Amino acid sequence: MSDLSTISVMFEELKQILKRVESNSTKPESSLTQDIISTSDLANITNQVSQSEELILQKLEQLEQAQTAPKKVHHRISIDITSSRVFITIMVIGLMLLASLFFHYRQREVINNLSDNDLKYRYIKAFNKADSVSVYMLEDVFEYNRDSKVIKEIRQSVEKYEQEVIDRARRMEQAELKEQEAKRLQKEASKLKSE
Repeated sequence: MSDLSTISVMFEELKQILKRVESNSTKPESSLTQDIISTSDLANITNQVSQSEELILQKLEQLEQAQTAPKKVHHRISIDITSSRVFITIMVIGLMLLASLFFHYRQREVINNLSDNDLKYRYIKAFNKADSVSVYMLEDVFEYNRDSKVIKEIRQSVEKYEQEVIDRARRMEQAELKEQEAKRLQKEASKLKSE
């Protein structure tokens, strides 16, 4: 603001000087030489005006840059626990999380138990060992003295047996298809012989 007032004062001074120069131009030449501004004074005034203009332009550019510069806005979310609604909501969510974890754990136990029972059934079916000694051995390995190494071996042997059964069934199916094809070819051959 002080720069603007300084500039306006300078312009007023310049205006008054120009008025004097104009009024002196109507006076005789002797008085004109006394009141005429020297070129150095005029140069000083114009230098001051140009410096003030440059200063004003710099300030305007700074204002424009400040206006166009992206502003960083910081959002902060605060949870006020003193509010009863927020506190109750947090407690309900916490209880739901704990209940979810508990049921997840229980479900995991049920799934593991079912998986063990499935493996026991497949073992009994694969090796036809349904006597009390074999069942007790399975219960001991799976329940009482859980031994993951033995369980892994049982799983591998059952999977190997099941794969062998699948391969045997596939071979039997292929043999049956070949036998049917052979019977069909024999019928065609016998038809050709009879003709």
